Amino acid sequence: MKKLAVLFLFIFINKNLFSQDLEKVDKIISSYMKAESVEGLAKRIDYDFKTEIEKVRAIYTWIALNIDYNTLKNKTLTPPNFIVHTTKSDLKRARDRKESQLINQAFKNKRGVCYENALLFNKLCNLINLESEMIYGYSKSSVNSIGIIPKSKNHAWNAVKIKDNWLLFDATYGAGYIYNKVWQKKIDLAYFNVKKEKLRLTHFPSSKFWKRYLNQKPLKEFCNEPFYQNAFFKYKIGLLKPNTGKIIVSNDDRIHLKIKNPEDITNIKYIFSDDDKIRIPVIKSKNSLTDIYFKNPKRNTNIHIYIENELALEYKIKLH
Repeated sequence: MKKLAVLFLFIFINKNLFSQDLEKVDKIISSYMKAESVEGLAKRIDYDFKTEIEKVRAIYTWIALNIDYNTLKNKTLTPPNFIVHTTKSDLKRARDRKESQLINQAFKNKRGVCYENALLFNKLCNLINLESEMIYGYSKSSVNSIGIIPKSKNHAWNAVKIKDNWLLFDATYGAGYIYNKVWQKKIDLAYFNVKKEKLRLTHFPSSKFWKRYLNQKPLKEFCNEPFYQNAFFKYKIGLLKPNTGKIIVSNDDRIHLKIKNPEDITNIKYIFSDDDKIRIPVIKSKNSLTDIYFKNPKRNTNIHIYIENELALEYKIKLH
């Protein structure tokens, strides 16, 4: 029993030390003056930090702090321009040049979309000898995306292999969010070394390998799910129903949400998209389960559910 207690104490202490080390990385990166080049930034990160996870954290934090999202650019990943080539090596060189151009533009202008962010992340990893890959796929941009099957890939993020394990990162999600078509800078570390169980609810990779790695569901099912927000994961909500993002109700129905009883949650509110009035639902808890009942809006709209004043879940409401 004493050995077990010592083991748990060891794990707890090491987890805290790991967290503190990464917080130290964030402070050092935030103090960096303007970097003159991608290569110069990579050299400095490689010199300033010892472990692989610290170096990846430095890359993630630097991009999140310094690269804003280009809201004017197309949000789909467009195929590369037609490239005339005679051999595969010619094609690779041409693509490398194009990617380098995009990386340098984003680095210089401090602005890009997910593709440029993922390219820059991958380039910095390569320069300091970290094994990394770009992952292409899909993500929902808002509650309005529920039920829409994308025709083209619209997102890119990264994976880095550390100690024979692939870890997942999305520096674009880590840099902020778009509200009313305006970029809002807000550093979010939730997508640094993000757990697979979380990422498969928000990201859908197109490659078979990464689908298997995430144990991802079919694309149609993914697109039809609710729109999950950070508070859903922060408060470890166990959603039982509805697990589809479009709720169909008749005039006499209430909207019913059933969840596994989350801990330390005392405050649940909601609003409808076309009504700024903040409402409080009826909550009934029994045997570790909670039933939440929302007013029927009696119209087609969206519902935004807040937990502890943080956005957690969004659904489309369809009047039958």
